[in-house]
Amino acid sequence: MINILSASFIFLFYSFASFASVDGKGIICKCLDCKSNHIDPSSYLDNKKPTEIGFHFKIKKVAIYYISKIGDFIKVNENLQTTLRKKKRFHIDQNKIKWTYKDSINIYAYELDRKTLILSKMNITKTETFNLRSCEAYSEIEFFKNMNILSEKYQTHYDKKINKNNI
Repeated sequence: MINILSASFIFLFYSFASFASVDGKGIICKCLDCKSNHIDPSSYLDNKKPTEIGFHFKIKKVAIYYISKIGDFIKVNENLQTTLRKKKRFHIDQNKIKWTYKDSINIYAYELDRKTLILSKMNITKTETFNLRSCEAYSEIEFFKNMNILSEKYQTHYDKKINKNNI
């Protein structure tokens, strides 16, 4: 009888929904369909195409990382110096991770589909989608490593373009 009760308790305990933790993980997202007037000005454009952006989830907050050009240097930057881009709380359920960001003009709603890893950037009422990105998930170490690899790739590409200049 005790074995049956124990087995029933264990079954009930593990049958409740639990969402896998995203703490310490990151996603790197590339544009599938992005409207140029809704690309963050901090984000570097390579041949007029938006570069990847990263989102890092830690302690129930999400931070956005851009590949940015400062002078002749292309680097990974977190939430450049405007107070409008601070780390934000995110909400999670079994299907989506959601958060909002405000820039100098708009408030955006972000939704990441946890199965497809498609990230949508929408207006706050979610009636219009501005950007769709395809993402890949990484551990914390791999996230930062891959963001730095991307910035080095864009730096090399940029250096090759400016080396052709005569002055």
